[in-house]
Amino acid sequence: MARPWSSQSPQQQLLATLEGRNCPRCTAGKLVRSTYKGNEAVVCDSCNTPQAQVWDTA
Repeated sequence: MARPWSSQSPQQQLLATLEGRNCPRCTAGKLVRSTYKGNEAVVCDSCNTPQAQVWDTA
């Protein structure tokens, strides 16, 4: 279950906002949470193009 917006970091809010949207690259897929090059990301479930990734700055 997703955390309430107020307790999410801006990076997590960005990923949550993009998740479920149509892919702007291929228009055939949906954006899903995944990893890209070891970072949390939102990628297309069809063409695997990353739309956003966040780095752990800790």
